[in-house]
Amino acid sequence: MQEWIKDRDNKLREFFQLAPEVEILPSEVAGVEVPARVAEHLAQFNLEWHMVPPNEVVSLGEEYRKRLYPMLRLDPQNPDYKKTASYQAITDGHQRHQGRIIAVETTPKPGYLPGNRQFYGTPYGFEDRADPFATYWGRGNLANSTRYGHDYTSLRKLVNLINEDWRAQGLMPQGYRLTICPPVVFNLIGTVFHPEWSQTESLEIGFYRDTHGSAKCYAVGSSAPGDFSYIREIETNSEWTWLGFRTVLVPE
Repeated sequence: MQEWIKDRDNKLREFFQLAPEVEILPSEVAGVEVPARVAEHLAQFNLEWHMVPPNEVVSLGEEYRKRLYPMLRLDPQNPDYKKTASYQAITDGHQRHQGRIIAVETTPKPGYLPGNRQFYGTPYGFEDRADPFATYWGRGNLANSTRYGHDYTSLRKLVNLINEDWRAQGLMPQGYRLTICPPVVFNLIGTVFHPEWSQTESLEIGFYRDTHGSAKCYAVGSSAPGDFSYIREIETNSEWTWLGFRTVLVPE
C-alpha cells in the first residue's frame, strides 16, 4: 500500500497549503498493509486508497467551508446552522474518519437521462455490465438493477451482503468494512483527486449517524465543473429515487 501514500500526501499538502513538518498521517496508521490478493480484488471494484487529514491538521470550520464548498449558499433564515442536528451529525461523523486510511470507490457516475436508469461505470451509463457491483443486484434481490431508486433499507441490505461475502472469501482488508461514501469524504476526495466526478450532474447519497444513532441522509454533488459544494439533507422518500451512490472502505 505504501507506494500511493507519497502522492496523496503531496496533493493534500499542496491543496491545504500545509508546511512540510506537518504530519498528515500518523506513522502507526501509515503502516497498514493489504495482501496482494485483497488489493487486486479491491482494484476490480475501483476502490482507491486515500488518507483523511486529522482534525488537528485540517479541521472543519469556516476556512474549510470556503475552500471546499465555495458555492454553498447558507440559509439566511438560519444563522445558527452550526447548532442544528444536521450540522452536528456532519462534523461528528467526519471526525470519525479523520486521521484514518480509507478506500473510496472511483467508478464513473453517469449523467441524467429520462427515467434515471443509467448504470455506473461509463459517463453515459448505457452498459449494464460496466458497474463492478452489478453482480450483487440480483444476489440481493434488489428491486432496482441500477444505483438509483433505492432507500436506506435496500442499501443497508446491499452493504451487509457485500461485507458478508467479502469476509467469507477472505477479501476484506482486516479491520475494515464497506459502507456508503460519507458526504464530506465525497467532497474532499472529489475536489482534490477526482474533479472528473463533477463532469456529470447526477447526485449521490451519503449519510452520518446523529447523536441518537439515527441515520442523517444527504444528497451530495457538484454545482459546476470542478466543484463539489452541493450538500442537502434528504427530507422526503421521493428524493431517494434520483440519487446514486458510491462505496467506501472505512475502519471498523
